[in-house]
Formats: sequence, structure tokens, C-alpha cells
Amino acid sequence: MERLVVCLLLVLGAVYGRHEKYEGHQLFKVAGTAEKIAELYEQLDILTATPSSRSESGYVEALVRLSPEERLQWLKYFDANSMPVSKIADNLAEIMRGEEAKIKSNRIAAKRSGRSISWDTYYNHEEINEYLDELAAEYPDLVTVINAGLSYEGRQIKYVRISTTRFENLQKPVIVIDAAVHAREWVTPPVALYIINQLVVAAADSVLTEGIDWVIIPLANPDGYQYSIEEDRMWRKTRSRSHASSDACPGVDGNRNFDHHWGTNAAAANPCAIIFEGPSAFSEPEVRVIRDVVLQQLSRTSLYISLHSFGNMFLYAWGNNGTLPANGLILHLAGVTMATAIDELALDKADPYIVGNAANVLYYTTGTSRDWTRAVGVPLTYTLELPGYEYGFLVPPEYVEQIVTETWAGIAAGAHYVLSSW
Repeated sequence: MERLVVCLLLVLGAVYGRHEKYEGHQLFKVAGTAEKIAELYEQLDILTATPSSRSESGYVEALVRLSPEERLQWLKYFDANSMPVSKIADNLAEIMRGEEAKIKSNRIAAKRSGRSISWDTYYNHEEINEYLDELAAEYPDLVTVINAGLSYEGRQIKYVRISTTRFENLQKPVIVIDAAVHAREWVTPPVALYIINQLVVAAADSVLTEGIDWVIIPLANPDGYQYSIEEDRMWRKTRSRSHASSDACPGVDGNRNFDHHWGTNAAAANPCAIIFEGPSAFSEPEVRVIRDVVLQQLSRTSLYISLHSFGNMFLYAWGNNGTLPANGLILHLAGVTMATAIDELALDKADPYIVGNAANVLYYTTGTSRDWTRAVGVPLTYTLELPGYEYGFLVPPEYVEQIVTETWAGIAAGAHYVLSSW
């Protein structure tokens, strides 16, 4: 009995101690112009932004995390700048502890069932890579696992190629999907894995495997992702330390590190900002994996989607200035096609998906994968912001199956659109 008590105390200490840094941190919804909200990214942890078309205030609304030490200062700032603010959550650490308890419970249930993976929990980097290897071993004529390279901290970045012709039929279009560029967006790898599962295991739509070659990167930022699991649930960036001030402020925002108007946003040049763009374009090995995948298949790639969380949005170029690419109408039409398929399966409480130009829907951004892929020649490129409901990044595991199922419907609709126009 004494040993059991000690073990329980150790487990509770690990669970509760890991989230101590967010004890008393509160979440606030702040409304302002797109310019004002964009400025906050240099100094605060902005969890997400809500488009003005969806907000009651008529302005862009940001979900902001404030520590007890900075709360008074920033509430005064919001008031002085006529930015309406309301409290959303009282203690972030308590929310995290609840999330962790549910995940552990569901993982135990999944192991007891004998399943290698399930759609009601979250998995770490090693488990995700093991699942990819299992699929390649079981379906060698369809799945190839590529060991693309090592992350900054030496973790293997793997992706899958799904093809009935081993990528040798150059007449087929290619679809590229990545996930977890932002570490704390845990719901994105399950979506990527579910897409793989539907194409390979479930064989849900043979037309999509016969007619299209797929490249899917389920975990683009393994260092940041593992750090968010083991140390800091709210970690967003990579874990690199190859830039000035990296001892105090490690990591780079992978979705500001692409070579499209990189270096033109002053806020993104601050190493301590959550949107830090890095010391140079493509400085991050994780981002170079995505770059190389796209360039290797550039002549055939018709659709690129980067999975993010959260906000229920399909965002397209150009994010740096609000103008549209030459195929802007087609980008919008294809995005609406995917969004409509998702909305048909969505929960009643979910916001309908918004489809639009990233800068006009939210605010200006530079160095994104969405804009870079469009600039180098991929016709259809999107940032797909998945649902967070009222939970934001901390999506309870019981919602994972709903999100992966509805998102697959959207991806499948997009894939059929590609085939119809190829």
C-alpha cells in the first residue's frame, strides 16, 4: 500500500508539475483592427484569431494568454487602445491537467483493445513513426516510408508516399499534405494519419489511390511536438538554437520560415516572438523537408494543404499583401468545395468554414508555406485551420474522431476536384 501511494504521488507530481508554469494564466478574447492584432504577435502568445466576419465586434478577435505578472499591464493597454476584452478561461493549467487525464485514460483503453492506433487519443513522435513503418510493411505495393532527414535535435522525420504506380506514372497529379508544423496543434497529426488510413487501410475511395499520388508528412516538427508533450504544452516553434538570442528564446516558427517575402515583417524578426521567422529562409531542417518534397514533385503537384489548428478556415494566397494570385477564383472554388464537404458532417456547435484570402480574412503574414508553394507553381495551396470548438488547441481526445472524419470528407472532395481538372 505504501509503495502504491508513492507511485501515485510520483505520477501526480509529473502530471501537475509539468503545467505549473501556466498556473493562474488566463485566456482573454481581444478585439481590434487586423493591424493591431498583428502587432500583438511580437509581444504576446496569441493562440488564434477570429475573422471579423465571424466576430460580434466587427473586428478581428484574438485569443490571448496572459500570465498573472503581465495581466494588469496588458489589460490597461487594451483599454487605452479601445480594444474590447473579455475573459474566456480562468486557469490554463487546470484545463491542461484535464486534457492530460483524458488522454491517458484513452491511451490505456486503446492498448487494452490491441489496436496499434485509435482516433480518440494522441500519440508521440516515436509511436507515429512506428505506425508508418507498420503500414509500409503491411502494404508494400502501395505505401513507401521515406526517411527524409533529421530534425535539429536529431529526430527522424518520416513521410509516406502512397501510389499504385510507385510514383513512376508521371501523368498522375500529386497531392502533398503536412501536419504539426506548429508543435502545440496536436489534432493535426491524427488528421494526417487518418487520411493515410482511409487511402490505404480502409481503401475508402479507390479512384483517389488509382488516380493520384500522395505525399503526407504527419509530423513535420517532431522536436517542438515532443517538447509540447513532455515540457510545455503551449510550445509552438521548432527547438533550434542556431540564431542570436537562441539561449533565451530557442526555436523558429516553421510557418514563417519559407522563402516568400521572408524578412519583410519586423515583428517576425524578433527571436522571442512566437512568429519568429528564423535567421534565414529555410534555416530549419524541418522546413527544408517540406520544401524538398514540394520541389521534387513540383511538375505534378496540384494541391498542397498544411494542416493547422484552430479556426475552421481554408486560407489561400497572398497572405503578405491581400492581393489574389492569377487563379484566385479557382482557389476559392476549390476551397469552397472542400469546406462544404466538411460542413455537411460537422457538429451543430461548429462554426461553418470560412474560405478566403489569408490577409483579408485575418491579417498580413510572410514566409508561409501556403504562399511559397503557390509562388513556386503549385496551383492549389491552403492553410487549413481545423476546428477547436470551445477548447482551442486543447481539443479533448473524444473529439478527434469527429475532426478526422469530417476533414477526410473535405480532403476527398478536394482530391476529386483535382482529378476533374487535371
